[in-house]
Amino acid sequence: MEKRERRATIYDVAHESGVSITTVSRFLNNPSSVNTGTAETIAAVMERLDYIPQGNAGRRAQREVGRVGILTPFFPAPSFVQRLRGMVPVFKQHRHEMVVYTIESGEQLDEYVSSVPFIRRLDGIILMSVRLTPEQRRYLLDSGMETMMVDCEDTAFSSVVSDDYQGGTIAADLFLKKGYFPCAFIGDKNRDIAYSLHPSDVRFNGFLDQLKKSGQTVNEAYILETDTEVEDTEKCIGHFIDSGKPLRGIFAMSDLQAIGAVRAIRSRGLRVPGDVAVLGFDDIDASGWMEISTINQHLAESGRVAASLLSERIAHRDEPHVVQKINLQVTLVERGTT
Repeated sequence: MEKRERRATIYDVAHESGVSITTVSRFLNNPSSVNTGTAETIAAVMERLDYIPQGNAGRRAQREVGRVGILTPFFPAPSFVQRLRGMVPVFKQHRHEMVVYTIESGEQLDEYVSSVPFIRRLDGIILMSVRLTPEQRRYLLDSGMETMMVDCEDTAFSSVVSDDYQGGTIAADLFLKKGYFPCAFIGDKNRDIAYSLHPSDVRFNGFLDQLKKSGQTVNEAYILETDTEVEDTEKCIGHFIDSGKPLRGIFAMSDLQAIGAVRAIRSRGLRVPGDVAVLGFDDIDASGWMEISTINQHLAESGRVAASLLSERIAHRDEPHVVQKINLQVTLVERGTT
């Protein structure tokens, strides 16, 4: 996009759209009051000029119910659903409806955050497990959109994050205490998604660093990667066990992978945790149902806190805000697999 020396005005939009300022104003306040062809032309010009309506209001001030966008690459992952569960009652209390946008590519994320029509539809957004490029960050800052990050830290916006590194150290302390060696780590093999968060490496670094303090480590052959799915992990761990390598414990970077590991172990007549112990991460509902030991990162609470902070900022959008970072501590939940 060509860099402009000044921000575009409604006069620029009207001139380049070939319509009057009154028509542009009617479009901003009620798009359906303008015929479809004209509306599409105005929207395209607004986006090309990077035009942000004064106050970023559009019809927001006239709506009785607000609207919040939730952007995530991981819908409908169980961890996302549990965070959403924490958001629902908060947004309901503040009379905000939620609109979920699934991010499937960097280009799609760029299209959302740089689109004036997209920005105009919302009072605020929550970016969940999303990394922004400098250009995307600039678009959001220039738009004045109230923005909250979840599971990813950004110095430009307030965020709610869990301590993945600490989770890894807690896992290591458990393995050291119970002597679960040799042990394996199951990470996420989908680490080439530039617009997404990658907690797998952080959790493993915490795990490995803490082990090394006590003279333990994870053999390179025991560092495994799978999709964050039960079936793929079950297949991977099954092959590993069949290879004959000794194995006493498994730390999985997600509960779904931990469940897959448990299924592979039990399907071969081995006991959990008697023969092989398994620890997951997240504490999704399914881990409780299957008695999976895990690191709890308080998913619903992170959603509740993010929704509360965003609602407060929307309610006081004209007041100055301080960027906040809320760091939720993780905790060990021991069940039947350790």
